[in-house]
Amino acid sequence: MSQLPLSQQVAALANRLRAIQADLADQTSETRQEYMVDEMRRALADFAPSQRAEFLAQLGELFPTWEHNVVARDAASETSSQAATQMDTQELQDPAFLAKRLCDLAPQLSASQREALIAMLSRAGLAAAGGPDWPPEPLAKLGARLGLDDQEPPHAGHTLELLQMLCEFSLSVEQIAWNMFKAMVPNSNLKRSAPMQKLFSRFLVDDPDVPRGQVSQEIERLRKVNAALLSSVGHASRQFAQRYASKFSPAEIEASVRTGPKKIFSGFEISCWKKYTEMAVNGLDEATIDHEIREIVRQFVESVI
Repeated sequence: MSQLPLSQQVAALANRLRAIQADLADQTSETRQEYMVDEMRRALADFAPSQRAEFLAQLGELFPTWEHNVVARDAASETSSQAATQMDTQELQDPAFLAKRLCDLAPQLSASQREALIAMLSRAGLAAAGGPDWPPEPLAKLGARLGLDDQEPPHAGHTLELLQMLCEFSLSVEQIAWNMFKAMVPNSNLKRSAPMQKLFSRFLVDDPDVPRGQVSQEIERLRKVNAALLSSVGHASRQFAQRYASKFSPAEIEASVRTGPKKIFSGFEISCWKKYTEMAVNGLDEATIDHEIREIVRQFVESVI
Protein backbone atom coordinates (compact mmCIF):
# COMPACT_ATOMS: atom_id res chain seq x y z
CA MET A 1 0.00 0.00 0.00
CA SER A 2 1.19 3.52 -0.79
CA GLN A 3 2.68 5.55 2.05
CA LEU A 4 1.02 8.80 0.82
CA PRO A 5 -1.79 10.27 2.93
CA LEU A 6 -5.26 9.17 1.87
CA SER A 7 -6.20 12.66 0.65
CA GLN A 8 -3.20 12.76 -1.70
CA GLN A 9 -4.02 9.34 -3.11
CA VAL A 10 -7.62 10.43 -3.69
CA ALA A 11 -6.45 13.60 -5.47
CA ALA A 12 -4.04 11.64 -7.64
CA LEU A 13 -6.77 9.25 -8.76
CA ALA A 14 -9.18 12.12 -9.43
CA ASN A 15 -6.59 13.73 -11.71
CA ARG A 16 -6.07 10.47 -13.58
CA LEU A 17 -9.80 10.01 -14.07
CA ARG A 18 -10.08 13.60 -15.30
CA ALA A 19 -7.28 12.99 -17.78
CA ILE A 20 -9.02 9.86 -19.08
CA GLN A 21 -12.25 11.75 -19.66
CA ALA A 22 -10.38 14.52 -21.49
CA ASP A 23 -8.19 12.22 -23.61
CA LEU A 24 -11.10 10.00 -24.60
CA ALA A 25 -13.67 12.74 -25.17
CA ASP A 26 -14.15 11.57 -28.75
CA GLN A 27 -14.72 7.96 -27.67
CA THR A 28 -18.00 6.37 -26.66
CA SER A 29 -19.12 6.53 -23.04
CA GLU A 30 -18.69 2.74 -22.80
CA THR A 31 -15.03 3.04 -23.82
CA ARG A 32 -14.35 5.86 -21.36
CA GLN A 33 -16.09 3.90 -18.62
CA GLU A 34 -14.01 0.81 -19.35
CA TYR A 35 -10.76 2.78 -19.00
CA MET A 36 -11.97 4.44 -15.83
CA VAL A 37 -12.99 1.12 -14.32
CA ASP A 38 -9.50 -0.25 -14.97
CA GLU A 39 -7.94 2.83 -13.33
CA MET A 40 -10.24 2.49 -10.32
CA ARG A 41 -9.44 -1.19 -10.02
CA ARG A 42 -5.71 -0.51 -9.89
CA ALA A 43 -6.20 2.20 -7.26
CA LEU A 44 -8.51 0.14 -5.04
CA ALA A 45 -6.16 -2.85 -5.13
CA ASP A 46 -3.94 -1.07 -2.58
CA PHE A 47 -6.74 -0.88 -0.02
CA ALA A 48 -8.40 -3.46 2.21
CA PRO A 49 -12.20 -3.69 1.75
CA SER A 50 -12.76 -1.86 5.05
CA GLN A 51 -10.75 1.14 3.77
CA ARG A 52 -12.39 1.50 0.37
CA ALA A 53 -15.56 3.20 1.62
CA GLU A 54 -13.60 6.15 3.01
CA PHE A 55 -11.46 6.33 -0.12
CA LEU A 56 -14.51 6.40 -2.41
CA ALA A 57 -16.30 8.91 -0.18
CA GLN A 58 -13.40 11.36 -0.41
CA LEU A 59 -13.13 10.73 -4.15
CA GLY A 60 -16.83 11.56 -4.60
CA GLU A 61 -16.34 14.92 -2.91
CA LEU A 62 -13.90 15.94 -5.67
CA PHE A 63 -16.24 15.21 -8.56
CA PRO A 64 -18.02 18.62 -8.55
CA THR A 65 -14.68 20.41 -8.97
CA TRP A 66 -14.12 18.88 -12.40
CA GLU A 67 -14.61 20.93 -15.53
CA HIS A 68 -17.67 18.85 -16.39
CA ASN A 69 -21.12 19.64 -15.00
CA VAL A 70 -23.06 17.59 -12.50
CA VAL A 71 -23.66 14.95 -15.11
CA ALA A 72 -19.96 14.25 -15.02
CA ARG A 73 -20.23 13.79 -11.28
CA ASP A 74 -23.01 11.24 -11.78
CA ALA A 75 -20.98 9.42 -14.42
CA ALA A 76 -17.92 9.38 -12.24
CA SER A 77 -19.96 8.20 -9.24
CA GLU A 78 -21.46 5.42 -11.32
CA THR A 79 -17.99 4.50 -12.59
CA SER A 80 -16.62 4.44 -9.02
CA SER A 81 -19.44 2.22 -7.85
CA GLN A 82 -19.06 -0.16 -10.77
CA ALA A 83 -15.28 -0.30 -10.32
CA ALA A 84 -15.64 -1.08 -6.62
CA THR A 85 -18.25 -3.76 -7.32
CA GLN A 86 -16.15 -5.36 -10.04
CA MET A 87 -13.10 -5.20 -7.81
CA ASP A 88 -14.91 -6.95 -4.94
CA THR A 89 -16.21 -9.63 -7.32
CA GLN A 90 -12.76 -10.28 -8.78
CA GLU A 91 -11.12 -10.44 -5.36
CA LEU A 92 -13.61 -13.05 -4.20
CA GLN A 93 -12.25 -15.19 -7.02
CA ASP A 94 -8.60 -14.41 -6.26
CA PRO A 95 -7.00 -17.15 -4.06
CA ALA A 96 -4.02 -14.97 -3.14
CA PHE A 97 -6.29 -12.15 -1.93
CA LEU A 98 -8.49 -14.52 0.07
CA ALA A 99 -5.44 -16.13 1.66
CA LYS A 100 -4.04 -12.75 2.62
CA ARG A 101 -7.34 -11.68 4.17
CA LEU A 102 -7.46 -14.95 6.13
CA CYS A 103 -3.94 -14.29 7.42
CA ASP A 104 -4.96 -10.77 8.42
CA LEU A 105 -7.92 -12.15 10.38
CA ALA A 106 -6.00 -15.05 11.95
CA PRO A 107 -4.92 -13.21 15.15
CA GLN A 108 -8.58 -12.48 15.93
CA LEU A 109 -9.79 -16.08 15.55
CA SER A 110 -10.61 -18.28 18.51
CA ALA A 111 -9.15 -21.77 18.91
CA SER A 112 -12.39 -23.40 17.75
CA GLN A 113 -12.56 -21.15 14.69
CA ARG A 114 -8.97 -22.02 13.82
CA GLU A 115 -9.67 -25.74 14.10
CA ALA A 116 -12.78 -25.42 11.94
CA LEU A 117 -10.90 -23.50 9.25
CA ILE A 118 -8.02 -25.99 9.27
CA ALA A 119 -10.50 -28.83 8.87
CA MET A 120 -12.20 -27.04 5.95
CA LEU A 121 -8.87 -26.37 4.23
CA SER A 122 -7.81 -29.98 4.78
CA ARG A 123 -10.99 -31.28 3.18
CA ALA A 124 -10.33 -28.99 0.23
CA GLY A 125 -6.80 -30.33 -0.09
CA LEU A 126 -5.25 -26.98 0.89
CA ALA A 127 -3.78 -28.09 4.22
CA ALA A 128 -1.80 -31.18 5.10
CA ALA A 129 -4.11 -33.64 6.84
CA GLY A 130 -1.23 -35.66 8.28
CA GLY A 131 -0.14 -33.11 10.86
CA PRO A 132 2.91 -30.87 11.02
CA ASP A 133 5.75 -30.84 8.54
CA TRP A 134 8.16 -33.13 10.40
CA PRO A 135 11.89 -32.60 9.70
CA PRO A 136 12.94 -35.51 7.45
CA GLU A 137 16.07 -36.67 9.29
CA PRO A 138 14.65 -36.90 12.86
CA LEU A 139 11.46 -38.42 11.46
CA ALA A 140 13.45 -41.08 9.59
CA LYS A 141 15.46 -41.95 12.72
CA LEU A 142 12.34 -42.21 14.85
CA GLY A 143 10.58 -44.26 12.23
CA ALA A 144 13.53 -46.65 11.95
CA ARG A 145 13.77 -47.00 15.73
CA LEU A 146 10.06 -47.73 16.21
CA GLY A 147 9.44 -49.50 12.92
CA LEU A 148 6.98 -46.90 11.63
CA ASP A 149 5.39 -47.19 8.22
CA ASP A 150 6.53 -44.41 5.86
CA GLN A 151 2.94 -44.06 4.67
CA GLU A 152 1.69 -43.39 8.22
CA PRO A 153 3.47 -40.35 9.67
CA PRO A 154 3.25 -39.74 13.43
CA HIS A 155 0.11 -38.14 14.75
CA ALA A 156 1.03 -34.75 16.22
CA GLY A 157 -1.24 -34.98 19.25
CA HIS A 158 -0.19 -38.54 20.09
CA THR A 159 3.45 -37.59 19.64
CA LEU A 160 3.13 -34.85 22.24
CA GLU A 161 1.25 -37.17 24.60
CA LEU A 162 3.94 -39.82 24.28
CA LEU A 163 6.66 -37.20 24.78
CA GLN A 164 4.93 -36.03 27.95
CA MET A 165 4.73 -39.60 29.31
CA LEU A 166 8.38 -40.28 28.47
CA CYS A 167 9.43 -37.03 30.14
CA GLU A 168 7.56 -37.98 33.30
CA PHE A 169 9.23 -41.38 33.27
CA SER A 170 12.70 -39.97 32.63
CA LEU A 171 12.45 -37.27 35.29
CA SER A 172 11.15 -39.79 37.83
CA VAL A 173 13.95 -42.24 37.06
CA GLU A 174 16.48 -39.40 37.24
CA GLN A 175 15.40 -38.43 40.74
CA ILE A 176 15.25 -42.00 42.05
CA ALA A 177 18.54 -43.11 40.49
CA TRP A 178 20.64 -40.14 41.61
CA ASN A 179 19.10 -40.09 45.09
CA MET A 180 19.79 -43.80 45.47
CA PHE A 181 23.35 -43.42 44.26
CA LYS A 182 23.95 -40.47 46.60
CA ALA A 183 22.57 -42.48 49.53
CA MET A 184 24.68 -45.50 48.66
CA VAL A 185 27.84 -43.56 47.86
CA PRO A 186 27.66 -40.09 49.46
CA ASN A 187 31.34 -39.28 48.91
CA SER A 188 31.51 -40.22 45.23
CA ASN A 189 33.06 -37.77 42.76
CA LEU A 190 30.33 -38.67 40.29
CA LYS A 191 27.69 -35.94 40.47
CA ARG A 192 24.53 -35.04 38.59
CA SER A 193 24.93 -31.86 36.51
CA ALA A 194 22.00 -29.74 35.31
CA PRO A 195 18.49 -31.07 36.04
CA MET A 196 17.07 -32.82 33.01
CA GLN A 197 13.78 -30.93 33.27
CA LYS A 198 15.57 -27.66 32.57
CA LEU A 199 17.63 -29.18 29.75
CA PHE A 200 14.53 -30.68 28.12
CA SER A 201 12.53 -27.46 28.27
CA ARG A 202 15.32 -25.29 26.87
CA PHE A 203 16.13 -27.81 24.13
CA LEU A 204 12.48 -27.93 23.02
CA VAL A 205 12.43 -24.16 22.47
CA ASP A 206 15.72 -24.30 20.55
CA ASP A 207 17.83 -22.52 23.16
CA PRO A 208 21.31 -22.11 21.59
CA ASP A 209 22.90 -22.57 25.03
CA VAL A 210 21.50 -26.11 25.25
CA PRO A 211 22.78 -28.07 22.23
CA ARG A 212 21.64 -31.55 21.35
CA GLY A 213 24.96 -33.00 22.50
CA GLN A 214 24.45 -31.76 26.07
CA VAL A 215 20.99 -33.31 26.30
CA SER A 216 22.24 -36.55 24.80
CA GLN A 217 25.16 -36.62 27.24
CA GLU A 218 22.92 -36.19 30.29
CA ILE A 219 20.53 -38.90 29.08
CA GLU A 220 23.48 -41.22 28.56
CA ARG A 221 24.82 -40.48 32.06
CA LEU A 222 21.42 -41.29 33.55
CA ARG A 223 21.20 -44.49 31.54
CA LYS A 224 24.61 -45.57 32.80
CA VAL A 225 23.85 -44.69 36.43
CA ASN A 226 20.54 -46.56 36.28
CA ALA A 227 22.07 -49.57 34.55
CA ALA A 228 25.01 -49.60 36.98
CA LEU A 229 22.75 -49.45 40.04
CA LEU A 230 20.57 -52.27 38.76
CA SER A 231 23.59 -54.37 37.82
CA SER A 232 25.30 -53.64 41.12
CA VAL A 233 22.63 -55.63 43.01
CA GLY A 234 23.86 -58.91 41.60
CA HIS A 235 27.48 -57.78 41.53
CA ALA A 236 27.48 -56.64 45.19
CA SER A 237 25.94 -59.89 46.39
CA ARG A 238 28.56 -61.96 44.54
CA GLN A 239 31.42 -59.76 45.70
CA PHE A 240 30.30 -59.81 49.32
CA ALA A 241 29.83 -63.58 49.22
CA GLN A 242 33.34 -64.04 47.81
CA ARG A 243 34.86 -61.73 50.43
CA TYR A 244 32.94 -63.44 53.23
CA ALA A 245 34.01 -66.89 52.03
CA SER A 246 37.62 -65.80 51.70
CA LYS A 247 37.68 -64.71 55.37
CA PHE A 248 35.09 -66.75 57.27
CA SER A 249 34.80 -70.10 55.49
CA PRO A 250 35.71 -73.18 57.64
CA ALA A 251 38.70 -73.88 55.43
CA GLU A 252 40.06 -70.35 55.88
CA ILE A 253 39.50 -70.46 59.66
CA GLU A 254 41.22 -73.82 59.98
CA ALA A 255 44.16 -72.64 57.85
CA SER A 256 44.52 -69.53 60.01
CA VAL A 257 44.53 -71.60 63.22
CA ARG A 258 47.12 -74.03 61.90
CA THR A 259 49.50 -71.27 60.84
CA GLY A 260 48.87 -69.09 63.88
CA PRO A 261 50.39 -69.33 67.39
CA LYS A 262 49.57 -72.52 69.30
CA LYS A 263 47.48 -72.25 72.47
CA ILE A 264 48.03 -74.67 75.36
CA PHE A 265 45.10 -76.67 76.66
CA SER A 266 42.90 -75.80 73.63
CA GLY A 267 41.65 -78.35 71.16
CA PHE A 268 41.72 -77.65 67.43
CA GLU A 269 37.97 -77.22 67.09
CA ILE A 270 37.80 -74.92 70.10
CA SER A 271 40.66 -72.88 68.68
CA CYS A 272 38.83 -72.57 65.34
CA TRP A 273 35.68 -71.34 67.05
CA LYS A 274 37.61 -68.79 69.09
CA LYS A 275 39.35 -67.60 65.92
CA TYR A 276 36.00 -67.19 64.16
CA THR A 277 34.48 -65.21 67.05
CA GLU A 278 37.52 -62.94 67.19
CA MET A 279 37.29 -62.19 63.48
CA ALA A 280 33.50 -61.78 63.59
CA VAL A 281 33.71 -59.05 66.21
CA ASN A 282 35.43 -56.71 63.70
CA GLY A 283 34.09 -58.12 60.46
CA LEU A 284 30.46 -59.17 60.80
CA ASP A 285 28.87 -56.26 62.63
CA GLU A 286 26.09 -54.34 60.84
CA ALA A 287 28.09 -51.16 60.25
CA THR A 288 31.01 -53.04 58.71
CA ILE A 289 28.81 -55.09 56.39
CA ASP A 290 26.86 -51.98 55.33
CA HIS A 291 30.09 -50.08 54.60
CA GLU A 292 31.53 -52.98 52.63
CA ILE A 293 28.44 -53.36 50.44
CA ARG A 294 28.32 -49.62 49.75
CA GLU A 295 31.98 -49.67 48.81
CA ILE A 296 31.38 -52.53 46.40
CA VAL A 297 28.51 -50.59 44.79
CA ARG A 298 30.60 -47.42 44.54
CA GLN A 299 33.53 -49.14 42.90
CA PHE A 300 31.29 -50.96 40.45
CA VAL A 301 29.20 -47.92 39.44
CA GLU A 302 32.23 -45.69 38.99
CA SER A 303 34.00 -48.36 36.95
CA VAL A 304 30.99 -48.60 34.63
CA ILE A 305 30.52 -44.84 34.22
